[in-house]
Amino acid sequence: MELIKLHPPFTHFAIAMPVALLVLDLYYRFTKRQADSLHFVFSLLASLSVLSATLSGMVAYEPIENNLYQIAIFTTHKYMGFLLAVYFMLLLGVRLGFPKASPMRNLFTFMLIVGVLLLFLQGNLGGSIVYDHMVKPWIEKW
Repeated sequence: MELIKLHPPFTHFAIAMPVALLVLDLYYRFTKRQADSLHFVFSLLASLSVLSATLSGMVAYEPIENNLYQIAIFTTHKYMGFLLAVYFMLLLGVRLGFPKASPMRNLFTFMLIVGVLLLFLQGNLGGSIVYDHMVKPWIEKW
């Protein structure tokens, strides 16, 4: 299997896991439950999935690098991927830093909401790169 084929599934997990974590976090807040080991596992998986998507993106673009730099939004997508990897590692650090009931939990939830919104933007950019600039022109040739 070519490494370039790993990026799409990794990116889908990088969106799904943080969204699942956000749903879990909000559910815990509304039911007034404290963050527990399940919350921690989801935090860890969400952060690792974003990191995996970034790393797979670094590998995936090498074979088609020259083509990608001709797409105006690619540079934004690339650097936003790096930013999101660091951001979610910081988010995991915040999660590790708060005990079960703490004011840091508010920071965690706020950062998670911002992170998920940024992931949606990143997914939109990536989808545009693939479909608008690669698939659509190829289909139009036929």
